[in-house]
Amino acid sequence: MKRVIASLMIGCLFIAGGVVAKSFEEGVQYVPIEPQPPVAEGDTVEVVEFFMYSCPHCSDFEPTVTQWAAGLSENVKFSQTPAMFGGAADLHAQVYYALQGMNELERLHEKLFHTIHVEKNKLKTRDEVDAFLEKNGVDMAQFREAMNSFAVAAKVNRARALMRRYGVRGVPALVIDGRYRSGTGFGSYQEMTEVADYVVDKVLSQRKAQASR
Repeated sequence: MKRVIASLMIGCLFIAGGVVAKSFEEGVQYVPIEPQPPVAEGDTVEVVEFFMYSCPHCSDFEPTVTQWAAGLSENVKFSQTPAMFGGAADLHAQVYYALQGMNELERLHEKLFHTIHVEKNKLKTRDEVDAFLEKNGVDMAQFREAMNSFAVAAKVNRARALMRRYGVRGVPALVIDGRYRSGTGFGSYQEMTEVADYVVDKVLSQRKAQASR
């Protein structure tokens, strides 16, 4: 009986130890962005998710990243940026920023994922997008104006530039502090957010070390 108990205790310690010892490897789960920008000052860290509405993995990741973002401390600022690899993704990026400017994005963000991946309405054309938005009570005159606006064009161009700067070649991708990008080897979507937490702590440690020099 004692041997059984001892074996169980060792097993529990092994499991617990596995959790405690869990670590992430630079160059695997997170990748330095080159060239590396200078280490910033202060305690505010920005985390940006690059995503596409048409990406099934982004759709699956959305509930996890939303829950994670809701629990972030005040010094971690989370935002999302639409990735563009051509086709419908480019159209959806324009739609994202147009709705953002109309204060309609929060209401329709999850609905866009749902209609594309659950209802199988891919929203590949402008007519399909317009029909979806009209059905959901969007002011279409205002939407058309927003889609043709300089503000939306500028945000789309900035998103493209950031994709190139950060080397984003697949989504979902998390960029932390403009210095690190999520890599590969994740066992779950939750682990991806755990890596982000790990890198945020790493960034803050780097800043503290620099300030003490």
